[in-house]
Amino acid sequence: MKITFFSAALIVAATPVAAQTCPQQGENAPMALHEAWMMEGWERTEGDPEFIFAEEMNRYYDLESQDGVFYDNFAPGETQLFDNAAIYGANWEDLQNGARSILHALTGGNDQIVSDSVASTTLGFVGRIDRLDGAIIAFDGRSQLGWVCTQGVWKIRHELNYAWVVEPEEIAHYYRQTGAAE
Repeated sequence: MKITFFSAALIVAATPVAAQTCPQQGENAPMALHEAWMMEGWERTEGDPEFIFAEEMNRYYDLESQDGVFYDNFAPGETQLFDNAAIYGANWEDLQNGARSILHALTGGNDQIVSDSVASTTLGFVGRIDRLDGAIIAFDGRSQLGWVCTQGVWKIRHELNYAWVVEPEEIAHYYRQTGAAE
């Protein structure tokens, strides 16, 4: 049987392309990304440049997509529910830029479910916001992120964060365990 160039091209065109996959282990896997999102993306130390969400967090979010659900009961402003990552993220800029420092530590309840194209991760965390006006806000929280594989990298598509205010002394031991400043 003789296969012409045209016939071969039709066969290739008709063959389904394998679904794209994203890393399931290592620093670019969902759980590692969730931890970095918390411990690097949302951290702030005195003297840091202005926090611009689109620059700081584009590794984790598809800022071009209008799809998603992003909820955080601690979100500043009139709403805590967003359907656009770029708008959700910009909502945090004043809080971030109004802080001298924002420190986090991981607690417990960390888990992940990962397939080739979607993943879900959960983690526990505490945080301490040292505001420029001198106020200190300490909180305990939980985070669940839904990830989608987009062009070979994981991006947050769903976000559910819940935090409650605590006394700074209640979470101080987490910072001592990690060696972070209190």
